[in-house]
Amino acid sequence: MQISRLPARTGLRWVIDGFRVVRRQPLALTAISFLNLALMGLSMIVPVIGSLGPLILTPLLMVGMMKAARMADQGQSPSPFTLFAAFRDNGGRAWKPLMVLGAINAGATIAAMAAAAAVGGEALFEAITGRMTPNGPQADDATLLSAAGVFLIIYLPVQLATWYAPLFIAWDRVPLLKSMFFSFAAILRNKWAFLAYALGWLAFAVLAMLGLRILASMMSGSPVLLSLVLTPLWLIGLTAVYCSFWVTYRDAVDLGGPQRAPEVSEAPGAPEPPESGPTP
Repeated sequence: MQISRLPARTGLRWVIDGFRVVRRQPLALTAISFLNLALMGLSMIVPVIGSLGPLILTPLLMVGMMKAARMADQGQSPSPFTLFAAFRDNGGRAWKPLMVLGAINAGATIAAMAAAAAVGGEALFEAITGRMTPNGPQADDATLLSAAGVFLIIYLPVQLATWYAPLFIAWDRVPLLKSMFFSFAAILRNKWAFLAYALGWLAFAVLAMLGLRILASMMSGSPVLLSLVLTPLWLIGLTAVYCSFWVTYRDAVDLGGPQRAPEVSEAPGAPEPPESGPTP
């Protein structure tokens, strides 16, 4: 298993392939995605943990979501129990380091929020949630920009380190810290592809918002009907995002995957690296 260097255009294809994977098993994948969201919501009512529950559970449940996407990509039909695959992977030992990884994710989020609050106060979070009022905490644009920058400086490296780490732990049996290092290295090696990937999803989000506004204006007289239409569309879009995560792993790391893109191949005559472990 090795990490390939992919061209920037691959990032845009990842977005499209996310929807292609959903199309192969739409009912099964959306049902698993909904179950994932439900479990995240339930984790927030656990005493002590509270709102940190989704952050802690994300690596654990992400393994199941990726296995479901992989099965769909290979023409198989995943079941809702696939979401709990992390409890069976690596001989049933993967869930413990995955929980530790979730705790690291939660700790980094708290640290990033605390640092951002120290710079911009509560105004940043009021602005993010759309709850800023004239009588609430205020900050100028420069302060808000600085606070957002501090948050990203702390939070983004952790996100890069935890992007592939759950799969390295569960599927490749890589130790926790090494899995975070290899995840960080994999994304840096394909930084332009991931930049195109992020921009592709941003463009989709903008177009989706415009389309939803048009749809909402057409159904303004029936909020119930609007909800019945928008909720499935939102869930399908979210499921496509999840599936696109698997596609990035399939092409960048899982070189034995079912649909390795031609551009992943090394140059002719280049020696193949050993497959003893992930190589950044």
